[in-house]
Amino acid sequence: MKLNVKALSLASGIVIGVYSFVVSEAAVFTGVGLEYVSITGPLHPGYSPTPLGALILAFWMFIYGLISGALFAAIYNFFEMEDKK
Repeated sequence: MKLNVKALSLASGIVIGVYSFVVSEAAVFTGVGLEYVSITGPLHPGYSPTPLGALILAFWMFIYGLISGALFAAIYNFFEMEDKK
């Protein structure tokens, strides 16, 4: 069974983007998830522990999710095709 590359990349981008937004907001308002923010924050230009920074981090993580989902689906489909031969 082949994976739909567009669907998997979009789904993983949305999931990772929403997750990072929620964790970043939780870190800003409650202090939960500060370790996640302290690790991912310096790696992303424009990020700061503010609500706008959470949107910026969510954008970056959405892009990473798109790329990783597309790569995963493409590699999976490549090896799936090799199995059929």
